[in-house]
Amino acid sequence: MYETSINRRFYCYLAIHIIAVFSPKFLSADPLEIVMDYYPPFSYEEQGVAKGICTDVVNAVLRQIKRQAIISQLPFARAYKKTMEGKGVYEYCVVRTPEREKLFQWVGVVGPAEQALIAKKTKKVKLNDIFQLKKYRIGLVVEDVVDQYLSKYEERYNLRIERVPSYEVNMKKLLNDRIDIWGGNLHVGFYLIKKLGKKMNDYEVVYNIDSLKGEYYLVTGIRTSKADVLKLQEGFKKVHSSSFYQDIVNRYLGRD
Repeated sequence: MYETSINRRFYCYLAIHIIAVFSPKFLSADPLEIVMDYYPPFSYEEQGVAKGICTDVVNAVLRQIKRQAIISQLPFARAYKKTMEGKGVYEYCVVRTPEREKLFQWVGVVGPAEQALIAKKTKKVKLNDIFQLKKYRIGLVVEDVVDQYLSKYEERYNLRIERVPSYEVNMKKLLNDRIDIWGGNLHVGFYLIKKLGKKMNDYEVVYNIDSLKGEYYLVTGIRTSKADVLKLQEGFKKVHSSSFYQDIVNRYLGRD
């Protein structure tokens, strides 16, 4: 009789525990899985802490919806693939393009995107169109939006593209004359030039890719719950309806 009573209490406790674990309220407390790449000043890790423009925006959104997240840094190509193929995985900073549109759910804007090609002034690089790039060695990051853009012209114009997984590695190649042109976000480019101890005035934008000018997004794969995406989008609306978003951008980029 005593044993039966214990068994009943045990199964009652087990049932309650299972209901609690699998209830929507309980699940909402689980931290989100978010990945980013080393892309200063937009996203980077410093002493194990995620920082940058896009990071600050994402954290502001998470505070709005009272949700926690585990943010980890990966090479861009790995982060991109993990997010696109996964379920419940989020990534920033991703540029929105027609080619990428159906690969992700576009959750919210996390920063301004301005893509360009940068070279040493002493190289005297002059570009009026993409065709003229064939004279130069171009350094790009694998699966970066500039890589995806220029790869469309690679065979047609016989472009000499060298791909690496890191923006900083690519910039070191430019500084050491191993490539002639660095491709990526212009703010990232000049940030890295300064970080690596060079004078920014010795370098210049030789080509603005106007068709890629836009915004960076927090994205997730198409298999991720729509309900979770909608909740995050509510947070983005609150952040963008105030001055908070622009204040973050101004703080990092020094805009008035």
